Amino acid sequence: MAEFQELIKNFDRIRDYMRQFYVYGFKVRGDYDVKSARTYDNEKRRIESWLSEYMVSEYTSKGKQVYINVDSRTIRQNPLYAAWKAKSFTSNDIMLHFFIPAQLYEKREGLSAGELGDRIAGCYGVVFDSQTVRLKLKEYEEMGILGTVKKGKTLLYHLKPGLQEDSFLPLLTAVKFYQEGAPFGFIGSTILDRENSENDRFQFKHHFIVHTLEDGILFEILEAMREHRRIEFVNKSSRSGNESSMKGLPLKIFVSTRTGRRYICCYLENRRRFMNFRLDCISKVKMTSVCEDYAQWKAALQKNLGLCWGVSFGGTGRGEEISVKFYIDVEKESYILKRIYREGRGALVRKTGEHEYLYTGTFFDTNEMLSWLKTFTGRILDIQCRNRAVVAKVKRDLERMYEMYCGDEKDGVI
Repeated sequence: MAEFQELIKNFDRIRDYMRQFYVYGFKVRGDYDVKSARTYDNEKRRIESWLSEYMVSEYTSKGKQVYINVDSRTIRQNPLYAAWKAKSFTSNDIMLHFFIPAQLYEKREGLSAGELGDRIAGCYGVVFDSQTVRLKLKEYEEMGILGTVKKGKTLLYHLKPGLQEDSFLPLLTAVKFYQEGAPFGFIGSTILDRENSENDRFQFKHHFIVHTLEDGILFEILEAMREHRRIEFVNKSSRSGNESSMKGLPLKIFVSTRTGRRYICCYLENRRRFMNFRLDCISKVKMTSVCEDYAQWKAALQKNLGLCWGVSFGGTGRGEEISVKFYIDVEKESYILKRIYREGRGALVRKTGEHEYLYTGTFFDTNEMLSWLKTFTGRILDIQCRNRAVVAKVKRDLERMYEMYCGDEKDGVI
């Protein structure tokens, strides 16, 4: 029987599991049909070992639901960083982690992979396969721990200068803010761990802690954007659960100020259109060919952003014109008009009568602005839109709300 391990190998699986079962908190043990019940128990024990003080459970008609309960105003750091700090390793990994720096410290000019293997065998009596040593050296080089220099045909590895003991002390306040206020905040958390420090200065009212689980995907996409490369990735529908393989050119990251949800905007060359994908639905990102016309597509996206209300570019890519007439008593409610100007995405607002103002704009997908329009319920006199389904939906929702609160006493007023 396989022994349970707290450490993880497949982060995509633990990321999906933590989100579906513990962050959203809607599922029970019987809903876990991807793997066996034993896998569910192992994942559950692993996560509870990290987050036991934040775990809450309750019984529903479906069964026992377990989820994370966190008050962002009281935590010092994002508890989900624990997932990034847990990684599987072998006994060879541990030994080489100490043997390699020790030997390279003595030989500052550098050693080849073969020379390192011979010195380790002579000093410690442990013989490693040359490929094992070479792979570990390559890993440390990619992490920035080691540097390389070529001497003839031989590649020599050497230690890069380490951090000074007091190198982060003047910056710790900035690191404390960074660890909770920026992407890849777990890096700041790791620095604070190294300095035996913690966040004792900042609290965040709107703190979207769950999105740290996507930082691995975000890093791979940003790498592709920096190198102007196309990507291939697997996208999982949040509604149906179906997975599809996608290819696109990543151009821009969008972040919702309301939910913290992050999207990657890609140009899909096979469909000849822009499209956004949720980062929490993406896995298995792979960089492919370089796009020589990257700047051209970036400029084309910039021209289209003015027609986006949210993250949708619409089904046809053509703009939908919408006009909404509001009743606003400016003398008493001037803040309403100011809000329309501030949040209206640059649309035209003009006065058409006493206390009447007409808002007119063109957007790719007017369906995205419905939640915003509904915040003006009671002030909407009329609404017209090229997309008739949008008008019908607004009227239907308002009629249902009227029935709910006013019964059968209808007077025809929207």
